[in-house]
Formats: sequence, structure tokens, C-alpha cells
Amino acid sequence: MKRFFEKYDLIKVSGILVLLSVLLTWLIPYGHFGGTEIVKEEITRVGLINFMQYGLLGIYYFTVLVTFLFVLGGFYQVLSKVSGYQTLVKNISKKLKGRETLFVVLTMVVLSVLCSLTSEYFPLLVFIPFIISIMNRMKINKLTAFSSTFGALLVGTIGSLYSQRIAGILNDVFGTVSIWYRVILFVVALGLMLTFALLNMKKNKTDKAFEEYDKFEVESYKSGKSAKVWPYIVCLCLLAVVTILAYLPWTTWNVTAFTSATEWVNKITIFGVPIFSYLIGTFIEFGAWDIFTIQFVLLFIILLIHWFGKVKFDEVIESFGEGFKKLSYVIVVLLFVYAILTFSLVFQVVPVMVSWICGLAKGFNVVFATVSAFITSLFGVEMPYVASLSGAYIAATYPEHVNVLSIIFQSVFGLLSFVAPSSAILMIGLAYMNIPYKDWLKYIWKFFVAMLLAALVLIAIMLLI
Repeated sequence: MKRFFEKYDLIKVSGILVLLSVLLTWLIPYGHFGGTEIVKEEITRVGLINFMQYGLLGIYYFTVLVTFLFVLGGFYQVLSKVSGYQTLVKNISKKLKGRETLFVVLTMVVLSVLCSLTSEYFPLLVFIPFIISIMNRMKINKLTAFSSTFGALLVGTIGSLYSQRIAGILNDVFGTVSIWYRVILFVVALGLMLTFALLNMKKNKTDKAFEEYDKFEVESYKSGKSAKVWPYIVCLCLLAVVTILAYLPWTTWNVTAFTSATEWVNKITIFGVPIFSYLIGTFIEFGAWDIFTIQFVLLFIILLIHWFGKVKFDEVIESFGEGFKKLSYVIVVLLFVYAILTFSLVFQVVPVMVSWICGLAKGFNVVFATVSAFITSLFGVEMPYVASLSGAYIAATYPEHVNVLSIIFQSVFGLLSFVAPSSAILMIGLAYMNIPYKDWLKYIWKFFVAMLLAALVLIAIMLLI
């Protein structure tokens, strides 16, 4: 068992938080908020049967993320066996040789900006295996590659500008806060992460003990000299364009062109029959896609590769099985993360803890509000659930401080995303790249402290204004 947890330490650290969420149900009564009042009920202790029942229930609740990773793994496993894609990765790696710094900077900036804007941040994972393959061939060290990709998504989390999953939720709960406060968080986080990534890359530039980290390595397959690259450039560009357009918040920006175009397509008729609606179903406009929808795009591209890339259907099915196996550890870790959320939602002890903490002071107290945001973010996993567990209560209790509360919740949630075992993007990334949790903490703790100080300064300024 000791060797197992040494190898799969992410299961251990996330499992500890799962057990903590269960233990709290034995100590703290169930409670929920009714406006600005806490309604307490009896202690709901999670027993062994409850543990198994609700632990497995998380698979049902968050199936979309499991299928997304399954499809993503199959997609890149198919590509890794195609000579055209192999040649594309090798050619890009060769052309970028000597420009590692530029590539790291551009990758981090683009991914972090997209994450801060898009309505869903999980679909951005479709770009990362491709980027990781290039970085691995360029011999960019593992932690720098992680910071440039998954770390960039974490930057977009703490510096969320328009993302409906973070900034949008906060606006709904606390009201609209000046965008400039969020811009400051984003710029500081991006600057610090870039600094740490580039310093780490420089430090490990001459390290001969380079560790491979690409799960979809193309080296083991021989690329034909006449391999056609352009079809895969087209496919990847199509995937990039669709993903970006589909998840940007167009309605928030009052852009109605995609909504109008979608309504027009859905209403096209031939001899009075809405042919597209019958054949395809209701087409969803860009800006309103969910995580399921992008999976169909990945499957469609796979079909194109099967038809035009002369990849046998049996090989496609086999590759999906291999891809799922390669991401099995990632999926298990993800399920542990969402088991934390499942227990927190079904057996709600977090509201009782938050009510008790806020009640320690008469009126608003920034320290207690921050601690409340910390506890809720630790067990809430995603901002919509953080808001439902305590955000709405705190906003109603301290309506005169909603602006600063919005930044407190965003800062605390974003900071925890860099270190907490309940951070989905963090744990997916560490599992994907086989980075031990303690190694990541050794790397990121200085960034965490610096970002914490920056957030405290920003909050102090907001309180003084």
C-alpha cells in the first residue's frame, strides 16, 4: 500500500480531503441558508454504505467530464499513430528549436487569456496534449511545460475576466464589480507565473536528466517521407477556431450575430420541412456550448481522419481503448476530486461552519470573510457550488461590501486552485504529467505567497476607497 501511494500520491492527497469531508459530517450538523439565517438540522453522519453510495454517485453527476477525457484520450491516441500528425509535431518542434522562451510565453499568455474569457474552461484542455507533445520534443522541462499549459489555465481562473463559470457567477451573486480589479489580478498572476516558469526553464536548461512527459509520444512510430501534413493542420485549426468561438461569452459582449445565424439555420426549410432541425437537431449557437458539444467535434474530426486518412475503423476503436487507459489515472483522480464536492453538497456542513465563523464578529470582518471563502472554496471545487454553499448568504448578510467580497472569493478560489487537492484543473494536470504533489508544492509555494500578498494589497485598497 505504501508503494501504491508513493506512485499515485494524488489519490492519497485527494483521498485525505474526501475523508475529511466525511469526518465533518460526524461532528457538524447539516445546515442550509434561508436568506441571512442558518437553518440547522441533525447531524447526518456518512456511514460506510453512504460513503460507497455517494462516492459512486459522483460518477453519475459528473459523467460529462469522464466522457470528455475519454474522448480526448482517444482523439490524441488516434492522431499519434498517423504519420501526417507525427510529421507535423516533429516539424513544428524543429522550427521552434532555439525559441523555447518565446513558445513558453506565447502559450501561457494565449491559454490564460482564453481561460479568463471562455464560458467553460475544461474544453481548453483539447489544446494541451498537442502543445505538450511539442514541448516534450523541444526538451522543455516538465514543470515549465506544466506551468505553460495547465498553470496558464489556473492563471485564467484567478484572473477570470468574463468567464461565466467564475466571473459570471460572482457577478450574479455579488453584483458587477469593476473589471479593472480583475485585470489587476490577471496581470499580476500572469507576470508571476511567467517569471517562475522562465526561471525554472533557465535553471534546468542544461540538466541532462530530462524526463519524458508526453503521454501520446509519437517517436515510437515511423513517419513516412511522403506523409501529408496539411490535412492535420486543417483539422487542428478547425478544432481551435470552433473551440474558441463556441465558448466565448458573445451575449455578454452584446454580440448577437451567432444567435441570429443559428436561428436562421434552425429555421431553414425545404418544401416546408425544417431539414437541418430534423437531421442534425437544434443547432446550438456559439457562446452557449457545453462540455458535451465539443466532444462531438472531436469525434467528427476522428471520422474525417478515418475516412480520408485511411485509418481503419478497428484501429480507431483500439486507439480509443489505449487512450482511455493512458488517461485512466487522470480520470480516477478527477473522480476523487468530485467526490469531495458530492459529499459537500449532499451533506451540507459547510454552511454551518461559515455561519459560525461570520458570527464571531459583529458586522463585516474581512478576515472572517476570507476564511469563509477559503473553507467554501476548499470543499466547493467549482465556483457555482462555492456560490451556492455560502456566497449568496454572505452577499445578503453584508450587502454594503459586495464589491470587495467578490474579489475576496475570486482571489481565494483562484489561489486554492494552485495548491488544493480539490482543484480539478490542477489535479488533472499533475496526473496527466505524472508530477508528484509535493514536487509541485515545492515549485509553486513562492508564487502562492507572492500572489497572496498581491491579493491582500488589492483587497486593502478596495476597503480604503
